[in-house]
Amino acid sequence: MGIRKPSLTVSEARRLAEERSAPEKSPSNTVTPDRAPSSTKNVNPPPLPSPASPIESGTAMATSAAERGYAARADGDDQAVVKREAAAQSAKGLTKPVPFLQSLLPLRAEKTQVFLSALLPAPGVSPIYEMLCRQYPPRKALQMVLRRALHEYESMLEDGSFRKGPQFYATNPATRLDDFVQTSRMMPNPLLGIARAHFDPLGLESTRSFGRKLANAALASFFARETAKK
Repeated sequence: MGIRKPSLTVSEARRLAEERSAPEKSPSNTVTPDRAPSSTKNVNPPPLPSPASPIESGTAMATSAAERGYAARADGDDQAVVKREAAAQSAKGLTKPVPFLQSLLPLRAEKTQVFLSALLPAPGVSPIYEMLCRQYPPRKALQMVLRRALHEYESMLEDGSFRKGPQFYATNPATRLDDFVQTSRMMPNPLLGIARAHFDPLGLESTRSFGRKLANAALASFFARETAKK
């Protein structure tokens, strides 16, 4: 009987024995690269916006500053135009007063013309009057004194001191009753109202009578101060 030659070599028999002795792998535990469990799906988050580069930030800041500068220049240009127009109107005499000052102007301008008359003073009553009579006629001299006396009497009407002042002075007996000095003066309405309430409280005096009383009181106060200075 002849000897049979084996069909497998020694190395092939050993490799086959190792494959049979290794534990079999379950197909369910095998994870292929192409397929993954549904519970482990990888959801990629949305990409975050990339921060602006220093160059872009600097450009944006420069643009904002340029816009603010342009707005400031535009505002300054508008103001300059307004000032030029106001100057042009002022040069043409078309400038309107400020509303607040405009509301005060009528109050300051509200004056009434008062007609005054006074008799010539007696000798020795007023040294100033007698000194003026050396250069001017008696009527002219008294008109000059009366103008100064009325100016000072308005201050007395303002502070109320007129109530304690005299209202008459000694007149020249040689002067006729129809020979008197006549003049007029613009007086502020508030002061004129105070004078009328004092000299004509009932409102029955005529314009001529009221003017005579006011002029007499102003001259009497002036002459009294003149005498007190001696």
